[in-house]
Amino acid sequence: MQDSIEITRPAPGVGLLTISRPEKYNAIDPATDHEIARAFAELDADAGVRCIVVTGAGNKAFCAGADIPELLPHLKRNVAAGRDDPQFCGITHRATTNKPVLAAINGVALGGGLELALACDMRIASASARFGLPEIKVGVLAGGGGCTRLPRTIPAALAAEMILTGEPIDARRALEAGLISQITAPDALIPRALEMAAVVASRAPLSVRACTALLRRARYDELQDALTDERRAFAGVLLSRDADEGVRAFAEKRTPRYEDR
Repeated sequence: MQDSIEITRPAPGVGLLTISRPEKYNAIDPATDHEIARAFAELDADAGVRCIVVTGAGNKAFCAGADIPELLPHLKRNVAAGRDDPQFCGITHRATTNKPVLAAINGVALGGGLELALACDMRIASASARFGLPEIKVGVLAGGGGCTRLPRTIPAALAAEMILTGEPIDARRALEAGLISQITAPDALIPRALEMAAVVASRAPLSVRACTALLRRARYDELQDALTDERRAFAGVLLSRDADEGVRAFAEKRTPRYEDR
């Protein structure tokens, strides 16, 4: 495995996957995207793991989403060449493990980071966590399931506010909206996540797999048409001149000048 992720098995039946790019707020570049997908496959193949916890290194970020100067140009090349795969971090569009996945959100979960969390079966967060889909600020949209899943997870008006303004919400509002199920003190997050995962891992394996499959139907099987439409819209916007300007402006730390084309 590369240094961008870490896999440990901290408790019986529990696998812990840590995104480890703290200097980049655990943002996802193409290599890290691949490594996370490979980590899920490894944990899925491990018969000793019955529940997977995903978190980010450090105390500032679960995942700040795409490493924009690296990932968006990579995705644009794939879209232009007709080889786009919407799967992000090995989890957003196809369920690559039948084991339940718990997101332990230890800081910001933005863009693809929130999309990764939305694709997990359970979500808890530290009091310092923040959640948002800021893609609109760089001239694109949340095409990894964000625009599709967020309005089906929290009240539609709040989802629209987050998607159209790109502004984040804090942990308390996320709890009130049903985006997460628990808030902990920052230093209690991982112990609590491991405790929850150990409880799940102690339950009857057949029952856990059956319940997990049923819970996921609304996130995968029943959303395929909507996810396809979302990705088509993402691809169209990504190829625009405004998207190019948004990425340039982000890299240059300036306000973008959009042209509506």
